[in-house]
Amino acid sequence: MFVWQWVQQHRLLSVVVLVVIIVSSAGGTAWALVFRTVSSPVGLREALRIYRREQTGKALATLRSRLPAPGVYTYRTAGGEGLSLMGVQRSFPSSTSMIVADGRCATISWVPITQHTEATTLCSAADGALQVPRLVTDESIAGTTTTSTVQCPATAYLLPAAAYPGEHWAVMCSLASPAEKVALAGEALGQATMEVGGHAVTVEHTRLTLTFTGTEHGTNPTDFWVVPSSGLIVRERETVGVTQGGVRYDESMIATLTRLDPAR
Repeated sequence: MFVWQWVQQHRLLSVVVLVVIIVSSAGGTAWALVFRTVSSPVGLREALRIYRREQTGKALATLRSRLPAPGVYTYRTAGGEGLSLMGVQRSFPSSTSMIVADGRCATISWVPITQHTEATTLCSAADGALQVPRLVTDESIAGTTTTSTVQCPATAYLLPAAAYPGEHWAVMCSLASPAEKVALAGEALGQATMEVGGHAVTVEHTRLTLTFTGTEHGTNPTDFWVVPSSGLIVRERETVGVTQGGVRYDESMIATLTRLDPAR
């Protein structure tokens, strides 16, 4: 799914003050090592617990249209994230989960580690398009915890209706805190065939790029390989490079689905 930067919450000053205290103390080196390695992988058992909690009190939709079946999907994963601050770095687990929660729209949550989760709302439009009206990231890094929420209009597509290679679309989204505009640009890159658990699957390759030009500046391009008939994400590749106040956040990941049937 999409990464939303810890720097979006205007807490940079507190982090800088914390770093100054750490560096000036005898235990500075030890704390730097903690910052660099804090990471709690979310395994399948925990992902299932989250999924079942999300589904509590919800009636499963009986007439789903072009949305992935609810459950926990497993992805082979590579990548990590870091800050240009005391060498803060951490890697994502080699196996991660995407949790699809049912509802009027599907909520797809990538949960690689407890300290970094991303949730994307995916809706099926009447014309057959797949919309992405809401993107939420919870992030804890370098002693700072933030929640970033981006709201987009109905014309923000993961995949537009009757997409053709080379098609482009663009909308302006809103970041909740700080209150700023974020540009979203999409591009259809054509069909491909991928193998998932021994099955050949036809997917549409699309790219969504978020551009930040407010208190932080940078881009977040993400490629998706999605099954058009169900909205299932077979592969996702994301890159982030954003700077605020001289501190840069970088992240890269690639996640590939290992089997078509979700755990429940």
